[in-house]
Amino acid sequence: MNRTVHVLSTLHFANALLDELRAVSPRLVLKQESIRDEREDSSYLLTGEEEVIFCGTPPRDLARAPNLKWVHLLSAGVDHIHTHPIWQKEVQITTSSGIHAVPISEFAFAMILALARKLPKIVRLQERAEWQRNAREVLSGLELHDKTIGIVGYGSIGREIGRIARQGFNMRVLAMRHSMNNPRRRYNEPGVGDPEGTIPEGWYSPAEITDLVRLSDVVALATPLTQETREILGEEQFRAMKPHALVINIARGELIDDRALVMALKEGWIVGAGLDAFSVEPLPRGSQLWHMENVIVAPHISGVTGKHDERATALFAENLRRYLTGLPLLNVVSRELQY
Repeated sequence: MNRTVHVLSTLHFANALLDELRAVSPRLVLKQESIRDEREDSSYLLTGEEEVIFCGTPPRDLARAPNLKWVHLLSAGVDHIHTHPIWQKEVQITTSSGIHAVPISEFAFAMILALARKLPKIVRLQERAEWQRNAREVLSGLELHDKTIGIVGYGSIGREIGRIARQGFNMRVLAMRHSMNNPRRRYNEPGVGDPEGTIPEGWYSPAEITDLVRLSDVVALATPLTQETREILGEEQFRAMKPHALVINIARGELIDDRALVMALKEGWIVGAGLDAFSVEPLPRGSQLWHMENVIVAPHISGVTGKHDERATALFAENLRRYLTGLPLLNVVSRELQY
């Protein structure tokens, strides 16, 4: 007998996208109860029938969801639930890893190109209606062609950054991965990224991060936040970088030692940084990063485009099909690896 599966979404998806999810199977009873803030505890929405929840952050009072078997997160990262009650429960957790590869990788290169060609300084000159007299010297930029990019975290986003770097700019690609032997099934958009991992010319472990950044003209952070990767870029790594190096963070702010970053930017150990994630968000108004000419500050929006919800729905629909037919889910979180 085909039993009914109750699904709760606490997100803000359009009715047309919800209808796509309902079309997966007549067995699904899908209800959306949108909350204002994904950090809000949604426990009050639970009726006890929920078997599957699609959310930003799971409800905390899991006693109200005795039938819960699976939680699918809208985010790719899971560091925000490492201390959540669900981390200790035998509830399967999956993420939306893979849906952000295209928008975040494109945003990363927008920041790389802007910093390499000194666009922030050019825009400031335009705002003042000022024509730079010695422009050839002051605004001389860095060409990406034939340069080396070190990608810290070669998951779906890192692989698309690697593909763009290699195919678009003929860059040499170096990559760091937590593990080269990862049997978990991951979601990949067709034609996106480097599924077979053939692009990098060198592979590095987290313990070899200093060697990776020493060889890189651009360092792009795209790794999950774990105990192993917290402040993976510190003073030692910044001092080892080339003086013309650029650092791009489109992952998590805690991957960088903020004090060391500010020192590196002030003292010229690196030439610039593009930052879309910070250890404290919103970035405090008193942060020195706001006022540095060689820094781009973005409010954690690299993954936001008009196709976000469409991609998220497509992935969740595929996992719903797998769940209903007993196939392994995509993007299952490992508590041991912390992502």
